[in-house]
Amino acid sequence: MLALLTPLLAWSAGLDEQAADALIERLAKPAPATISFTEVRFSKLLRAPLIVSGDLGYSGPESLDRRVTTPYREHTSIRGESVKVEREGEKTRSFALKHAPELRGLLSGFSTMLSGDAAALRKTFAVEMNGNDDAWTLKLTPTDTKARRRLDHIEVNGRHSEPRCFTMTTADGASSVLLLGASSADPVATDVTLVALQRRCGAGLGS
Repeated sequence: MLALLTPLLAWSAGLDEQAADALIERLAKPAPATISFTEVRFSKLLRAPLIVSGDLGYSGPESLDRRVTTPYREHTSIRGESVKVEREGEKTRSFALKHAPELRGLLSGFSTMLSGDAAALRKTFAVEMNGNDDAWTLKLTPTDTKARRRLDHIEVNGRHSEPRCFTMTTADGASSVLLLGASSADPVATDVTLVALQRRCGAGLGS
């Protein structure tokens, strides 16, 4: 029986991979591209979720700008393996991307997604797709063992060709949820829960 099922499972997996690749290709946006965001961070070290908003600027596979405008002003620029953080009223900080796994995950996942390059995305992540065109989820799991020690996985939720949410979960269980574009327009309650945000993102719908 297993011998009979193996070709069928392989064929089914191939269809899933094709569907995921087709979706990633539809998400492509020509550089430069800018999208607004609201980010909510959950951590055992925080007494309440940390909520910031601003915009993300994509200008190529190794170039990403994260501009926070509320509740403070900060500009984080990633160029290749270098990161520079400029916050209003503070000294500029520069460091290597390898010391910031969340930023590397953001760059690798977000910029590769916007480039629509499924093959490049699969070089860094194992890709799983669930749902349908009305509500889909892409789960990206780092393929590198060292990377998984810091970043457990990324989930991208959306509908049609619009990514709605980009969630990074670290190996220690902390989560950072980015509401993207129109999803970031409505305010987020200061006592919001991760479950409530997942519901807002549409996680699990259509699966």
